[in-house]
Amino acid sequence: MIFIRKYQYHFTLLLIWLLFILLINPIGDFPLNDDWCYGKSVKTLYKDGYLKLYNWGEMTLLAHVYWGTLFTKVFGFSFTVLRWSTLVMGAASILGIYQLCILINASRKVAFLSALVSMVNPLFLGLSFSFMTDVPFYCVVIWSFYFYLKALQGNTWKPLIIAILFSCWALLIRQIALVLPLAWFLTFLFTKKLNIKNFIKAIFPLLILTTLYFLYTFIMQYLGLLQERYNDKLYKLFEAIQNLSLKKLNSILIYFLVCLSYVGFLLSPMHLVYIFKNRIKPYIIIIFTILGAGYLIYVGKTIPTLDNVWIDLGIGPTTMYDHYGYFKLAPDIKAPMLLRWFMTILGIFSSVGLLFSIKTIAINTLQRKKTNAILVFSVLCMVIYLTPFLLVSVYDRYLLFVIPMVIVVLVYKYHEVITMRLQTITIVFTILLGVFSIAATHDYLAWNRIRWEILNELKDSGVDVDYIQGGAEFTIWHQFSETQEKWWENVIPVYAVVFKPASGVTILKRKNYSRWLPGNNDIYLVYDKTMAKKIE
Repeated sequence: MIFIRKYQYHFTLLLIWLLFILLINPIGDFPLNDDWCYGKSVKTLYKDGYLKLYNWGEMTLLAHVYWGTLFTKVFGFSFTVLRWSTLVMGAASILGIYQLCILINASRKVAFLSALVSMVNPLFLGLSFSFMTDVPFYCVVIWSFYFYLKALQGNTWKPLIIAILFSCWALLIRQIALVLPLAWFLTFLFTKKLNIKNFIKAIFPLLILTTLYFLYTFIMQYLGLLQERYNDKLYKLFEAIQNLSLKKLNSILIYFLVCLSYVGFLLSPMHLVYIFKNRIKPYIIIIFTILGAGYLIYVGKTIPTLDNVWIDLGIGPTTMYDHYGYFKLAPDIKAPMLLRWFMTILGIFSSVGLLFSIKTIAINTLQRKKTNAILVFSVLCMVIYLTPFLLVSVYDRYLLFVIPMVIVVLVYKYHEVITMRLQTITIVFTILLGVFSIAATHDYLAWNRIRWEILNELKDSGVDVDYIQGGAEFTIWHQFSETQEKWWENVIPVYAVVFKPASGVTILKRKNYSRWLPGNNDIYLVYDKTMAKKIE
C-alpha cells in the first residue's frame, strides 16, 4: 500500500494512458504518414538482416530503426507491433513530464495536471499511434532534459553523464538533438563563474555530441548508408539566412505567432496558472492578443494551420486519392471559422504568460540579477531549437520538442493553491481537448483500417498494384524506388479508394468506418473506365 500511495499519480497516469489506447485501438498492419519509410527499414533489418535507410527522410534515424527492430524480434514484424513500440515511448514521455515537474519543485497536483494536459495534446496523441520518429524523439529529449536539469541542481557528474547518454540516443534519431548540449554550454557561460572546471563541464556534452554527429555522418557515408536528403534542412537554413528579405521577415513573424498560438492553446491551463500567479497587467494581455491574433486572422493563419498532424477537424494527414495536395483537410466536415478564431485568440492570449516569463528571465540573466540556470537552460533550448524552423518551415509536430521546456518555465516551483475558477477552466479544457484528440485519433485509425481492408481485398482478388490508387501510403509502400524517377507515375488509377467519388466513375464498394466525430463515415472503392481503356 505504501508503494501504491507513493506512486499513485504515476499509476493513475498510466491507467489513463491505457484507457486511451483501449478507446482508440492501435491495431492495424498499415503505415501512417511517413512511417512507411521507417517501417521499411525495420522490415529490411528484421527480414533480410542488413541496415538500409531509404532515401526519403533526412534525419539520423538509426536509433529509431533499432528500437522498432527490438520489438519485431520479440513479436514479429507488423505496423501494429511498431505502433506499440511508440506507445511505450508515449507512456515514458508522460511519466517524464510528471517527474520533470516534481524535479523543479512544482506541487504533485500541478505535475499531474501538466502530464495530463500533455497527454491530451492532439499532436502527441496522434503521433503516439504511429511509427513516426516524433514521440520517441520527444520521449528521449524529455529524459535528457530532466537529467540536464538535475545536473544543474547539483555538483555531481552522474546526472550529466546520464543526460549525455540520452542526448546521444536522441541524436541518433534526429540530429537537431545537438540543441541540448549547445544550450547547456551557453547556460554555463551566462550563469556560472568562468573557470577551468566550469568550462570543462560546459563544453564536455557538446564535444561528445558533436563528435558523435560527425562520426555517424562519416561512417554512414563511408558505408554508403546515408540518405540522399540527409541534412537537407541544414542547407535550406544556410540558403534562407543568405536570402533574408522583408518578405522572409514577415514569414518569420507569422511562423513565430503561429507557434505561439499552438503552444499557448495546447498548454492553456499551464499558461493561465502562470498569468494568475504573476498578475500580469490586463492591458498588456489585451493589446498583445488583439495585435497577434488579429494579424493571424488577417493573413488567414488561424490554428490549426501548420501541416501535418492536427488537420482542421481531425488527425491526419488525410492522404487519400481525392485529397492529394490537400493533406490539411479532414475527411469530411470543416471546423467552423469562429472556432478557429477562438482557438487562435485563446492561444495568443495564453502565450503572454510564456513571453512575460522569457522577458523576465532574459533581463535577470543579462543584468546578472537572480539568475536561474534551470530557467535559462529551458529558454535557450526553446529559442535555439525553434530559430532554424522559423527561417525554413515548421510542421506542427516539430513543436512537441518545446513542450517540456515551456512547462518548466511556467510551473517552476509552483506550490500555490490553484483557485476553484482556474481548476474549473482546466478541467473543462482538458476534457474538451481530450475528447477531440481521442475521437480524432480513433477516427484516423478507423478509416485507415477500412481503407487497407478494401485495398487488401482488391489485391487478393488478383488486381495488380500498378492499377490501384490507394492513397499516398499505399502507393509509396508498393511503388517507391531509389533508382527510378517519378516512380509514382507507375500507377494507373483504374481502381481508387476515396471519400467522395467523382462523377463518371463506377462505385464498386462502399464501406462504413467507425467515426466518433461528426460527419460522413463512408469510404468508396471506385472503378474508372477511362483509365481502364489505357491498359487494354
